[in-house]
Amino acid sequence: MAVDKQNGDIIPFLKQKDYIMVNNNLGGGSFGQTVLLQDPFIDELFVAKKYEPEYEELREQFYKNFLDEIKILYKLNHRNIVRIYNYYAYENIYTGYILMEYINGKNIGEFIDDYFAPWEAVSLDDVFIQLVDAFCYMEEHKIVHRDIREGNILIDVTGTVKLIDFGIGKMYSKQEENTDSLVGEINRGASDTLPQEYYDGIYTNLTDMFYLAELFQRLINNSDMCDESDFSYWNILRKMMEKKPELRFQNFSSVREAIGKHDFLNLEITEEDKEIYQKFTNVVFNALSRYLEEPHFNKDPVSFINKLKSVLTINLFETVIQKNTDVINCIVESKYAWYNHVGIETDVVKNFLNWYKESTIQSQRLILNNFISKLSRIRVEPDTDLPF
Repeated sequence: MAVDKQNGDIIPFLKQKDYIMVNNNLGGGSFGQTVLLQDPFIDELFVAKKYEPEYEELREQFYKNFLDEIKILYKLNHRNIVRIYNYYAYENIYTGYILMEYINGKNIGEFIDDYFAPWEAVSLDDVFIQLVDAFCYMEEHKIVHRDIREGNILIDVTGTVKLIDFGIGKMYSKQEENTDSLVGEINRGASDTLPQEYYDGIYTNLTDMFYLAELFQRLINNSDMCDESDFSYWNILRKMMEKKPELRFQNFSSVREAIGKHDFLNLEITEEDKEIYQKFTNVVFNALSRYLEEPHFNKDPVSFINKLKSVLTINLFETVIQKNTDVINCIVESKYAWYNHVGIETDVVKNFLNWYKESTIQSQRLILNNFISKLSRIRVEPDTDLPF
């Protein structure tokens, strides 16, 4: 007879899970190797990364970095960051494995080297924007990558950018900015262009910003297939790689804002565009009463589209959306109060979604940023149970 487990008890899962080796050499580096495995039960491919330093004397020293990579990847959930599915840590012998999603594509160096604009699934502009989105998300979660190079940025066959390899990534706090134990290895003394942090012996999210811009500029300039006209954000890129950190953008959110302003100046907006946008955004604005806490918003166009699709699916035969919160939740990710008497017509949502999906990815981000800016004007007024 099974004995009920109590809170705090260890729950062992004894069944062994086996995988089929598909490719025993996807590559590797100084700290291990990666292989491609297949799960025969669900018939899916996964990448397994093994911690196995090239030099035995480093095994114990850098094992904590391997464990930190696991913690970082579990903390992050973003379409432009590689997903982790499982891990196996063997702490008694200082080794282990991380099971991650398989990304079928090229690294960014190969992509830009072969770039031919008319035939690519994604433009250089969008690759850049996706990367900025990923680093914005990491910045919000207080994580620096610290290893920005060609092999750690992949672009899959659909044009989705994936940031990988957080082996020397770090969760930081302000108190730790001046105590980076790996500053010598990650600040690239052999580079042609170095940030001030190299000489100061520190590495922060602004250093990530510098090296991302430096990588992007270098790859485009060295490519026989690219020229300056293939990329729109040179002024933003140059500010990101100012040698002095105080002259750069002070966070990746500011980079994203600068991209939005740039795109706004180059966007052609028709009267029909304005009407579709205003009908939808105005009714959502009017349906919101107030925020019950500091507002947070969905800034991912793909997620926004998918959520609106789901709303329309469950209101397929309705003239008016049954629950206003279903629509509001597509964009607002914090607590709020709303009005029931404001009706959101299904056709208004449908027309907006169809128009939004047909926009370029740059326009989608700009539209979403403008929508968020409008909703940010709604007051924040938390509920209170204070008696007086």
